Amino acid sequence: MSASGFIKVRRIGEPTAKPACTAAISIGLLILSGLAAAGPVYQPPGANLVLGEVTHGGRVQSVTSNPAAAAAERARRKDKPVRGTAISGAAGLEYGNIQNLFDYYDSVTGAYKPSDPDEGGGGPSQLPENKPGGIDLGQIWDNLDPDVQAAVEAVATEVATQTALLLAIREEGYGKAWLAADAPFVVGSEYLGGAWTFGVSWYGSTKAFGLATDIQFDKAAAREALEDWFNTSPINRPTLLPVSDHILLTVEPESNGVLLSIDNDSSIISKATRTTELNAGYSRPVGAYKSGSLFLGAEARLYVKELSRLSVRFGDITDSEELFDAIRDSDFRSDTGVGIDVGALWVGQNFQLGAQVTNLNEPTFKFPDVNLDPYTDDDVIRFLRSDKKYKADRQLKLEASVFNQDRRWSAHLGYDVDPVTDPMGDRFQWLTLSAGFTTDSWWLPSWRIGYRRNLSGTELSYVGIGVTAFKFLNIDVSSALDTTIIDGTKLPQGLMGSIGFQIAW
Repeated sequence: MSASGFIKVRRIGEPTAKPACTAAISIGLLILSGLAAAGPVYQPPGANLVLGEVTHGGRVQSVTSNPAAAAAERARRKDKPVRGTAISGAAGLEYGNIQNLFDYYDSVTGAYKPSDPDEGGGGPSQLPENKPGGIDLGQIWDNLDPDVQAAVEAVATEVATQTALLLAIREEGYGKAWLAADAPFVVGSEYLGGAWTFGVSWYGSTKAFGLATDIQFDKAAAREALEDWFNTSPINRPTLLPVSDHILLTVEPESNGVLLSIDNDSSIISKATRTTELNAGYSRPVGAYKSGSLFLGAEARLYVKELSRLSVRFGDITDSEELFDAIRDSDFRSDTGVGIDVGALWVGQNFQLGAQVTNLNEPTFKFPDVNLDPYTDDDVIRFLRSDKKYKADRQLKLEASVFNQDRRWSAHLGYDVDPVTDPMGDRFQWLTLSAGFTTDSWWLPSWRIGYRRNLSGTELSYVGIGVTAFKFLNIDVSSALDTTIIDGTKLPQGLMGSIGFQIAW
């Protein structure tokens, strides 16, 4: 199990892009205080955090990486019983260099016009009726000698500033925190001539991201609207002046000040899942040859999910921190599904090759509906309707390992052929390289080092190191290679750690 939550802005239909950086620590702490998140498929706990999801020979946790691995391990032990469990917990954080993230969000959303009160657009703990009328542009014209072109340029400059703020959030306003727990059990027996695996885990994920729609601003239309306004008798001039499709000016007659507000459907969307997973697998040998042996296996996973979703227009946000606090208490909708994994391993004397397909049947789950009444943008409405459905993507994983004669030294390669998307919309496609030394000594620890890179989504790279002490205690840490600056201190862009124990009998 693992957990993830983050904030970023993307345009409708835009794929999840590589962030320039990941998010403020405050967001990570907020998420950690709420749900745990992400699944073991994306950031595996235990020794697999460093070694990757490969059949590395590290006792129980190794045989849970490929549906065919338990039978291969049983055969390697010359049909001696293979029984055991490995209970692991893990946590991680990715963050970026936008400091005071909530204040940053509030400064951006303050420019947006609230929904009509009767449309129910206000999010939890928000008071859009108390929002200011927009961004204060000051006195951008002289009533006695107005320069219309200068006024248009002042409006255009502020629109460009707001567009840049959205871009900054999309590139840098990203934060993710996850927690993990996993408890696989392996039972190797003569029953049906193979090995059985069982497991139970709980994981959740939470995410908030910005859905940015383009700010429509036409300089020619704005100039025409301002000229018409100045040509109107001062006593008849309206205080509300639409100058473009999405731009509304509010003129304050007493001070001659001008407020700019943006009227579009840019929004913050929150999604969360909580999952209880039960799994059972069976594997067996299917052929022995001079060059090696072939093993096949299959595993069924029962997913019991609770899902939540909330969408709030920028214009209805007055306190983003209060909004994120309230999001944790959202109502959840229950849904269930079954996933099928299949795997194969070819095991030679000093090497092995493997492949597996996860979620072969691609189970689907549905989030709750969101309130569409405040929305008028057809693209946004279509996105919110399609975003209700989550499909667990089918994925092909390949692995290769080499060992020395007594299998104490090993090196491993893991590669996800296809990217997959998690319930929050994050894309994952891991490439892992790792090596390890295994010992049966109570005093000399086993150790491992590894490198992993997400070839999709964030495209972050991690290096990790881990040890197994006293034959049963696993401790692993992994750090991103990229760094960022938080409060003047250079920190890794991501950090993950895991601790657990394994027992065989």
